[in-house]
Amino acid sequence: MTAQILDGKTVAAQLREDVARGVATLGEKGIKVGLGVVLVGDDPASHVYVGMKERSCAKAGITSISRRLPDSVSLQQVLDTVHELNEDENVQGILVQHPLPKGMDEDAVFNAIAPEKDVDGVGVVSMGKVLSNQPGYAACTAAGIINLLEAYNIEIKGKHCVVVGRSLIVGKPAAMLLLNRHGTVTICHSRTANLPEIIGQADILVAAVGKPEFITGEMIKPGAVVVDAGYNRVEGRKGDVGDVEFESANKVASYITPVPGGVGPMTIATLLRHTLLAAELM
Repeated sequence: MTAQILDGKTVAAQLREDVARGVATLGEKGIKVGLGVVLVGDDPASHVYVGMKERSCAKAGITSISRRLPDSVSLQQVLDTVHELNEDENVQGILVQHPLPKGMDEDAVFNAIAPEKDVDGVGVVSMGKVLSNQPGYAACTAAGIINLLEAYNIEIKGKHCVVVGRSLIVGKPAAMLLLNRHGTVTICHSRTANLPEIIGQADILVAAVGKPEFITGEMIKPGAVVVDAGYNRVEGRKGDVGDVEFESANKVASYITPVPGGVGPMTIATLLRHTLLAAELM
């Protein structure tokens, strides 16, 4: 048996088309959709990610309003930039690219984003809404995972969902979103005792631990749905590597995401969708 691929590229492309239509509809009413993007420092990966997001915005008809700041910028200057975007009527969503430079208070910056514009779901208000199952914006990678599962009509209700990873941008929000859809959720991490045994109980497995090929096929329950949210660079190997060892997992799972081409495209498409929703609500 080999698993069916959860094709994030194809699903994300359809989602982007839907967003583009929604943006065009708002344009006919004289409403322009804008995403404010704050990039601090010179991290090469961050510049690549921001560039990808800006190009995706342009294709969907969303205006990117960029604020690029040097590493030497103060926390107050970053906060002032966020407040400026909060007040800008041409900006319906705000993205602060992370990580921020070492030593800068990320929480202060994220929580400065107006909740109605927090389309990346990084502020405590947005996280609290996910926790309490209220309307709002979940972290885009976590929300993208749910969007991908729903696109393939994968039932969450009643399933044992194991999330390996506890970050605020993937693991924890993914667990809450699965719980909100009536999954029975176990959250694990790299220090969990008997981790292979718990992974082996998962009907739906979300890998977001940040360790290359940490989870192998022998750990996975036959027929499980495997969602790999890991993106790791391994010296001497070309391209990104997931948290799941794909070749062995592919022989056991019923569905599996590739890396790249699975969760990654869904993250950006979900950001665009959230920005459109924010514009529709304003």
